[in-house]
Amino acid sequence: MEQLTQTRLPGVGTKFTFGLAHGGRLTVIQHNDGMREIYFFRRSGDEDPTAVIHLEDDEARQLGAVIGGAYERPKVVEELELALGELAIEWVRVPDGSPAVGHSLAECAFRARTGITIIAILREPEPVTGAQPDDVIQEGDTLVAVGKLGQYPAFRRLLAEGPIEG
Repeated sequence: MEQLTQTRLPGVGTKFTFGLAHGGRLTVIQHNDGMREIYFFRRSGDEDPTAVIHLEDDEARQLGAVIGGAYERPKVVEELELALGELAIEWVRVPDGSPAVGHSLAECAFRARTGITIIAILREPEPVTGAQPDDVIQEGDTLVAVGKLGQYPAFRRLLAEGPIEG
């Protein structure tokens, strides 16, 4: 299976391409207006797609939820949750205007103040894996957080409202 590649298409949107385990390839074009085009290539070297699917934004989101397991969780997800026990991993988008923007994870002290640990930061063009205390939160980031479910409300409140020391 090939790694996911992402290509900006100026004036159009973004193209995502990845190889499939059986040797095929998928390409998804996410248009700026929300429309999606999905191209299926039976073999990775094929130039012409075997099938093309056009989806409006709401259709694409519904398909993504189905594929992502929102309606029925795959067994591997259930096993991961069992292994984590009381811990939960959540992807939390940094709210616009967050007082945490411009501050390092150490300055925010999420773990000390709420029990939540930030393990990665999703951002364009490159995610921050293995987040470190000196990593600075930026506008538009999504924080990959680990903690107990009961700790998330305080974490979200701190992220949205502060106060952030620094």
